[in-house]
Amino acid sequence: MAEHRQWRGKTAGGTIGQSALFIMLRRIPVRIFYPVLYLIIPFCLIFYTKGRKGLKYYYSKIWKENWWQSLRHSFQSELLFGKVVLDKFAVLAGNSQQFDIEIETSGFAQFESCLESEKGLILAGAHIGNFELLGQLVRQDKKKVNCVVFAGESAQYQSRRTIAFGKNDVTMIPILPDMSHLFAIKDALDKGEIVAILCDRYEGGRKVKRLNFLGQMADFPTGAFLMAAQMEIPVFSCFIMKESKTHYSGYFCKVDNDVEGVSVSKRAESLLTQYVGHLEQILHHYPHQWFNHFPFWPEVDSMDKNIN
Repeated sequence: MAEHRQWRGKTAGGTIGQSALFIMLRRIPVRIFYPVLYLIIPFCLIFYTKGRKGLKYYYSKIWKENWWQSLRHSFQSELLFGKVVLDKFAVLAGNSQQFDIEIETSGFAQFESCLESEKGLILAGAHIGNFELLGQLVRQDKKKVNCVVFAGESAQYQSRRTIAFGKNDVTMIPILPDMSHLFAIKDALDKGEIVAILCDRYEGGRKVKRLNFLGQMADFPTGAFLMAAQMEIPVFSCFIMKESKTHYSGYFCKVDNDVEGVSVSKRAESLLTQYVGHLEQILHHYPHQWFNHFPFWPEVDSMDKNIN
């Protein structure tokens, strides 16, 4: 497991820049700011070497595109990512009423039926679309929602996130170096609550499984699925994808946890494999909303000589 593929990033902008955005987006429609991205994105593609390398691999090797298609779609992907980041800031600024989410799949009915159970459940997301809108999508009064989040954001960002999530009765569980968040997750599930967690990136010390993903081998963390297998709780893949300026589609896909006669580790591997399959299906519909703009596949390093 190569250390360079461990993600330790955080939202850009710094305290001053983020504070300014929060103030402006509190009242101004977010779409007003979208045109500015056309000036910013070219600089990102030029100077953010690691992200450019990841995007080049994604489009040229995963989607088999030529140089021009790869460059054009890299720009489109970064532009969408910029819009999603602005949308996140608008939500955290308290201006979420401008967004609407349409639930597209029958999986949501299965999710609602699980709310009647005393068991907890896991919502497995990914760094695609806009997972920050989950609080709006799962508003209900039957189960408390806990969202596992990256703890390395700025104090300003974390404060805004706490306030915005709290309005939707969502509690945050920060990922901490001492791994204490694992106990908080298990405690929430023991209480029959919902735990929402992004399952496509890992940090040092987390167990991973290498699987075929979009035709290339990639590493995925196994922790959430191992816990689900041990506790025999339901899992749903959950993706919230941007459709237009302020319109999103929400997808819930049930992950089958009824495999019998196998070990816990094998059940966990089955859950993870299904989740990866759901992620692939979504990306075939929304290929430009893959926002893991870093060396996600181990083979990305082999492109160094071609990109520099």
